[in-house]
Amino acid sequence: MHDRITIKGARLNNLKNISLEIPKNQFVVLTGLSGSGKSSLAFDTIYKESVRQFMESMGMVDYLGKPDVDLIEGLTPSISVDQHLTNRSPRSTVGTATEVYTFLRILFARIGSRPCPSCGQEVPPAYDAGEMEVWTDESSEDEPEESFEDSITYPCPHCGTPIPELGMAHFSFNKPAGACPTCSGLGEVLDANLSLLIDPSLSIEAGGVLSWDKFHVNYYGKALTSAGQHYGFVFDTTIPIGDFGPAQRDLLLYGVNDPRFVRRVPGKTPPTRSEEGRFEGVVTNLLRRYTERAQDINYREKLEKFLTKRTCPDCDGTRLRAESRAVTINGLSIVELAKYSLGDLALWIEELPDLISPEALIVTEPIVGELGGRVRRLVDIGLGYLTMERATPSLSGGEAQRLRLAALLGSGLTGVLYVLDEPTVGLHPRDIQRLVNALIRLRDLGNTVLVIEHDLDVMRAADYVIDIGPGAGKHGGYVVAAGTPEKVAQVPDSITGIYLAGRQPAITPVKRQINGRRLTIHGAQAHNLRNITAE
Repeated sequence: MHDRITIKGARLNNLKNISLEIPKNQFVVLTGLSGSGKSSLAFDTIYKESVRQFMESMGMVDYLGKPDVDLIEGLTPSISVDQHLTNRSPRSTVGTATEVYTFLRILFARIGSRPCPSCGQEVPPAYDAGEMEVWTDESSEDEPEESFEDSITYPCPHCGTPIPELGMAHFSFNKPAGACPTCSGLGEVLDANLSLLIDPSLSIEAGGVLSWDKFHVNYYGKALTSAGQHYGFVFDTTIPIGDFGPAQRDLLLYGVNDPRFVRRVPGKTPPTRSEEGRFEGVVTNLLRRYTERAQDINYREKLEKFLTKRTCPDCDGTRLRAESRAVTINGLSIVELAKYSLGDLALWIEELPDLISPEALIVTEPIVGELGGRVRRLVDIGLGYLTMERATPSLSGGEAQRLRLAALLGSGLTGVLYVLDEPTVGLHPRDIQRLVNALIRLRDLGNTVLVIEHDLDVMRAADYVIDIGPGAGKHGGYVVAAGTPEKVAQVPDSITGIYLAGRQPAITPVKRQINGRRLTIHGAQAHNLRNITAE
């Protein structure tokens, strides 16, 4: 009883009242035609019931409801590893999501060298200057939100000029101390698409600000008129916006506190109340709302159609301030390392102990070991081509799933049921064995690994295969075969078994008719594409 998961009477969606047993602490593949009921069994029945039972045992409210099944016994706590991206924040990268970048930040804070901003000579790490401090575990993101200007300083050993003492925050584009002040660590600056915000041929009263209804026209119109009186010029809401002078135009677009308007009225104190003329500006208001709710995907997408993005001119898209970009380890900055593929980064980490001083090695040896292990797991799972600077929202579902799988391999959890959804999607055949090895390691830690998969190499490597079918939709939902790959290969009614046994060759695509027309892509450069042209 305790060495298997027993399922009786599963009827969810198109499952046909099936009963089966799944061996625990094994690598199990659930396969069958698309639409045959695999996901209904793995995620909507087994995983959902595991979560429900766990919540019930903790005395928590059951908000899931029991799936349509008579009985499931032998479940353990479960973790779902599907293809959904869990973090779509524009601030999330491969480096931050895997904490590889976090450990690099520790390295640069501890042993990074930089030029003195005053005399230009190299300032060695603090421990070389006789000011080595006791370092604690700095892998937490819970660091003080201090600005670069607030950093503790110590004198340059060459000229005595105070320079900031380096900490992890100085290398984080999500912290004020490290983020580029121009783009706030996003690597991009936003500009408003004025053609979608303003119709210059219309007055404000006639609807020239395209997002304002009658209430806003009346309310903001009064504020703008009062602002004109406050600053000593006429703001006429009845003339076309295109006829505005520079002061009126900048007031409308950017508001009373923006430097682009302030330069028009030097020496004037901005009004503090709307009745007196306090006005935020159409563009300023849009950018503020976008920034404040950047974590809200739906709201962000709603506003993005009114915005244009361009690479930050100050940090060139690297996200970090100039002072942080100037810090190096053996001649490389953290920005340059972030552009390395994870495979190349693994080699750099392996060589690092031979490239730094013995004193630096003593300080960083535990960090280098942990960093190397994290990067090596990512490479071993077939993600060695990704760079740390790659934004996580740009990853495919398969890539995101493999990132999570690499993290699970390093967690050391045992006695867990892992449910994965086609982890080979988008993976080159030469990397599939790496993935299989990772799944086997997860099993060998003492876990049950249940994988929805179509790849024959993965099935052959499994301990147990369950074939759901025989068809899709109303023609599926039955257990066609279950057992070792060798046993399933002997079941004549199993399509999967036929392929496992080699009795049916792989299907090759039908030759397509070519009509002579072509779609040509010129100079594609996104992510790791190298300026390719293809037809």
